[in-house]
Amino acid sequence: MKIYGLTADFVCPDREKAKAKLERILGGGTSGIHFITDFDRTMTPFFDNRGQLVSTWDLFTRKMPADMRAEDNRLYGIYRPLEVAGKLTPEDALKWWAANLDLFEKSRLKWIDLVREIENDIPVRPGTKEVFAPCGSEGIPTAIVSAGTRDVIEVWCHKFDIHPNHILSTKLNFDERGYISGWDRGSLVHIRNKGEVGKTYLESMSKERPYAVLLGDSLDDAAIVDDGENALRIYVDDRQEKKAKGDDFYDRLFDNFDLALQNGSLAPVVDLLRGAGAA
Repeated sequence: MKIYGLTADFVCPDREKAKAKLERILGGGTSGIHFITDFDRTMTPFFDNRGQLVSTWDLFTRKMPADMRAEDNRLYGIYRPLEVAGKLTPEDALKWWAANLDLFEKSRLKWIDLVREIENDIPVRPGTKEVFAPCGSEGIPTAIVSAGTRDVIEVWCHKFDIHPNHILSTKLNFDERGYISGWDRGSLVHIRNKGEVGKTYLESMSKERPYAVLLGDSLDDAAIVDDGENALRIYVDDRQEKKAKGDDFYDRLFDNFDLALQNGSLAPVVDLLRGAGAA
């Protein structure tokens, strides 16, 4: 039996229980595993090298005219406190995401300008490329489930030579001149429906490979996979603001996730997957 060591990079309330789950999910090798990850602030860092926030939404907001940024801030002031408090309903999230996506169209944002921003200003979290490497070599199917936009993720993945098998995220529409002209409402992914989207694809992965390794940076990301016993949920936690929230946050965190990874790099996850490959 392979005993999985948990380095100090991983935090959890019961290390022996976590080790037992690692052994059950990863100890049989990679043939039963599929890999799912969030995008913003999971595959990317929370801040860029200049100290600016990094996410799909921050990218778009910086390109908006002043009146649209003011509306974006107004919406943020309404809905973000609900999200932080764990009180954002699916209906609230739908209204917030739809309103923000509509702002992209109203702002007359040109896609080619955004592509330059994506390529220049959204860095990769250390260890992210290396996570996808053992997935590719071991044939582990991979999916990105994101409340950002698919178009941004595709450009970013191309730049960093990352090749997920599937991306579930909102698709933008463009007019003949390359301006954002709307968004595909049937593809909408927001923070509260991640467990509902892409069910056909994700369920087919689960049927063939019953064990999931999931990475996320919000409590809602835990809902992407259903079966808690067959899922290793890892929370990517490099935001210092959370450390000031007291025990309540971490109580809620470990009600949803098995491990919290705090060193800013996904390298420890790479080691776990490589260990499974050697099993």
